[in-house]
Amino acid sequence: MKVPLNIRDGQKQRDFLDYLNSALRERMPNLRGGAGRDESGNFVSTIYGAFQIDQDKISLSWRIKKDPAGVLVDLEVESLDEDVPETKWHTAAYEFITSVLATALADSRRTFFRRNPFFYFGPQLDGEYWLPGFRFAPVLVDDPMPLLLNGERVTAIDQRVEAIDDIHASALANEAAKRIAARLSLLLNVGLSAPDHTMRWVLIQTDDGTVKESIRCHTGYLHPDANITEMPKKGDLCPAGSYSGSLAARYRVAGELQSLPPQARKILRGIDQADPVITDAFDRGARLYHVALVCGRTFPSVGLAYRVAAVEAISKATPDADSFAEFMRNHVESQNNIEPMLKYLYGKARSGHFHEGVFPLGEYATQWHGGGLMDSDSIELDALHRACYELTREAIVNWILKLVPEKTGTE
Repeated sequence: MKVPLNIRDGQKQRDFLDYLNSALRERMPNLRGGAGRDESGNFVSTIYGAFQIDQDKISLSWRIKKDPAGVLVDLEVESLDEDVPETKWHTAAYEFITSVLATALADSRRTFFRRNPFFYFGPQLDGEYWLPGFRFAPVLVDDPMPLLLNGERVTAIDQRVEAIDDIHASALANEAAKRIAARLSLLLNVGLSAPDHTMRWVLIQTDDGTVKESIRCHTGYLHPDANITEMPKKGDLCPAGSYSGSLAARYRVAGELQSLPPQARKILRGIDQADPVITDAFDRGARLYHVALVCGRTFPSVGLAYRVAAVEAISKATPDADSFAEFMRNHVESQNNIEPMLKYLYGKARSGHFHEGVFPLGEYATQWHGGGLMDSDSIELDALHRACYELTREAIVNWILKLVPEKTGTE
């Protein structure tokens, strides 16, 4: 049985496939499948398994075909058992398909709650933040060492999503949480990382304060407070965050908790309401900046190269700048003569790293560990690298603030 669809590429096609997959998972819990291209260049995806029809289970294959232009051409259903007559499944399968089409057109979804954990290193987040479409908050509210600079912190991005079923809800929430984490990393200047589910060697301190030997343990955070099943009310789990500090701050002040800047809500709302080209450029830059923060902890040269890449991605959406250098000139206000640093950033730090394997921050060079005379060249190079980090952030921040002007308060 072949049912013509002719659904063009776009949201309607995506919705139909989401509803179809959801309905098939319910009727075929043990399905299997594969995908590829046929001799005509069409994309073909097939699943097969026992399809529930009343009290019977009929082995069926379901194949969708998408042409090279992206049009979902048809859906074909066949029995995998030659001894089963078509009358046993044909009508039920056709009614199933028409039901999915009707449901997709009606866009029948339910509300699901999802929590996505993210980790970072630094001072504790000072409270919960209710931002457009999600809640961002610390999970361990009463951390006994809130100001530990190298301490790992666990946070949560809590969302309500409109989805077809649990699997669809998780997929939507995961995608949104990744985008949110990149945006928050840019605003906080702190790299949020998803759980990596690995086993690492750790040092375990005994009651008398000694460490006898290392053991291998799972990474992760397990606590009753982390396992919530519905969106909490404001103030139920922790106090509100303070929205303090500055988006443009160059240095972290010792003894202060981590906080989102006062402009955070306005920026996030403004970016989502901006021209799609601006929104896309912001998210592309945020993702690259996110990589810079996370990977830069281990490889500072990678961090610097990706900061340059973040600026370059953002510059593609600015009408007054068609290059990295021009964008930097237009948005750096703290210094006048930045040409030598622009040459270094785009040359050695960016192109040298990506195309020639250069690590200008010396990850693979001999390291100075103190206790002797310091070389003036290394001091000057360190100063240059600090200035490069500061200038790239200054340019991005100034671009954001020009899009969404700074305003007192959290709105």
